Amino acid sequence: MSALTSQLEEFRRCSTAEQYFDLLDVDYDPRVVAVNRLHILRFFAEEIAGLHDGADAEVSPEVLLRDYRAALIRAYEAFTTATALDHRLFKVLKDRAPEPAGFVPMSEITVERPATTQTDEKGQQR
Repeated sequence: MSALTSQLEEFRRCSTAEQYFDLLDVDYDPRVVAVNRLHILRFFAEEIAGLHDGADAEVSPEVLLRDYRAALIRAYEAFTTATALDHRLFKVLKDRAPEPAGFVPMSEITVERPATTQTDEKGQQR
């Protein structure tokens, strides 16, 4: 078994974000991971889910590990530049997404003016 094949097997056994970062040799700030762990892992899972779908030939461990590393970097950087609320990866956050403001065309806008009242010579309203 080659070193890359062994590393790929180890990748499949990873169970924590830190294990993925260490195995794929990606630098990270533990504070960012502590706050965004689930979001980073979810983003990472979505990134790698579509990798190499429909590939005609079997993909080499070297290519897989390179692409996994790039996906982990993208996932990590997504949460260093934005928040979990910005990405809304989980259903609970998607369900709480603010409703977009409705568009009202100009043709639907009307102006109502208050009725004018008339007064007599004594200043009383009629």
